[in-house]
Amino acid sequence: MVLPASRHMFVRPVAHMDQHAWTLAHTEAFRYFGGVPRRLVPDNLKTRVDKPDLYDPQINKSYVELASHYGTLMDPAREPYVRDSF
Repeated sequence: MVLPASRHMFVRPVAHMDQHAWTLAHTEAFRYFGGVPRRLVPDNLKTRVDKPDLYDPQINKSYVELASHYGTLMDPAREPYVRDSF
């Protein structure tokens, strides 16, 4: 996890990137930082976003519950607009 303004970083190596490891890493990052960011901007990895969509992404239920528990906004990264070149 990287805090954008300060570029302060938390890194936790894991053997598997499953939902449990992802949730645990977040709770450890929040403890490390001494708080929770107002907004989380996850990329579209399956442990975070079930279905990426520019306007209405489906966030993983467990991740939504994590954000709700900590009172933070979940704002997934937007898929970049890809223009076909003909």
